[in-house]
Amino acid sequence: MPDPERPGFVISRLAYLFRMRIEEVLAENGSELSAEESALLMVLVEAGQPLRRGEFAEIMLRDRTTITRQLDGLERKGLVRREPDPSDGRAILIHPTPRGTKLISKLLPPFKALRNSLKRGLTVDEWKLGLKVMSQMMDNLIALDEKA
Repeated sequence: MPDPERPGFVISRLAYLFRMRIEEVLAENGSELSAEESALLMVLVEAGQPLRRGEFAEIMLRDRTTITRQLDGLERKGLVRREPDPSDGRAILIHPTPRGTKLISKLLPPFKALRNSLKRGLTVDEWKLGLKVMSQMMDNLIALDEKA
């Protein structure tokens, strides 16, 4: 049993297991997406508006180069398209294509079932508290970068 004072071990294992389950859902649904691509596309579709590459980088906690590579893959698959931002000619907005939106719509039910499996054995308040605690830990780690 992991030492409760070593959260990195528990967080790492949870992230690993969750990613494995996401990959299973993608495979079971015949999806051509990687776990990272599905996360990017889901963020874009759920945003309900086009996003800039920098917004993706901030949301996903990834560098812009990684985000660009992943968006390139989604664009090659016909799931996103890039268009100039009419309010800033230097910026590019990323839009989901109808095919990308349809794919995420197909994946949402099994992803929701996976999310619900995480909640098993937890009350609504425990689930909310768990999310609040994880968000605060994430904010604490991000704040370390800001202090440096």
